[in-house]
Amino acid sequence: MIKSMTGFGASEVVVGAYHHRVEVRSVNSKFCDVKVKSPTDLNWMEIKIQQLIKKSFARGHIEVLFFRGSSLKTDEGSLNVNWALAEEYYKAYQSIKHKFGISHDVSLAMVTNAREVITLKQSDEDQDATWDKAKKALDAAIESVITMRKAEGKALAMDLAGRCNTITDVLKSISNVAPTVVENYKKRLMDKIEQISEQELDQVRLSQEVCYYADRCDITEELTRLKSHIQQFLHFLDSKEPVGRRLDFLVQEMNRETNTIGSKSGSADISQKVVEIKSEIEKLREQIQNVE
Repeated sequence: MIKSMTGFGASEVVVGAYHHRVEVRSVNSKFCDVKVKSPTDLNWMEIKIQQLIKKSFARGHIEVLFFRGSSLKTDEGSLNVNWALAEEYYKAYQSIKHKFGISHDVSLAMVTNAREVITLKQSDEDQDATWDKAKKALDAAIESVITMRKAEGKALAMDLAGRCNTITDVLKSISNVAPTVVENYKKRLMDKIEQISEQELDQVRLSQEVCYYADRCDITEELTRLKSHIQQFLHFLDSKEPVGRRLDFLVQEMNRETNTIGSKSGSADISQKVVEIKSEIEKLREQIQNVE
């Protein structure tokens, strides 16, 4: 069954002295684009994350977010005070105070709230162990995304199949009308000739004209190809492989055959049915933009 490209998944894990929440968001894209946002000290995981994502998804814009907070397990880390940096901040605040004649004293909060003055000291856990934990959370988040994409894909498949069935029904109506087009043209031609000429009809010339018209407005091949495209489209809806690009190609071909039918038909009834088909094809085109 096809999958959509829209999904969301999240999981949580403790990495060293920090508690991480991993979120994976997926939206539609022509290719598999991966964007990773993580704390600076975890940038080394980015390539590993991208490789893991691309093994799980063929298409889609995938965004992986790591949110970090302090762990409740304080035994895995401790507060670290950067005394040298704190002193630098204090001196800077004092200089600013004197330069601008500010009466307020430099407070403890001003120094301790300065960036990187107080940090959680990471445990000595190595990168392999850190990645092992992060990967477990990422795997869980990816699985949630896949589950959502499958569910949406099932709904998409039902909608797409319904529209294909609608087109098939319209094609049956066109097939029923098509044989009468030439006969109606012959009758209209004979009536017009009788109205403007009292001479006896040249049956040979009339037959030639009707044959030429019949050949020009014959839509048998287009109907056959369009029906074949629809059968292939329905077949791909049950595929376990990513088929979004194939479906997009088939919709383009379906639209091309439909345009040809409309231009060759020579029938107001068929032209109206062509409009109905093109409306359904456009809806197919919109929907498959989110098919993986």
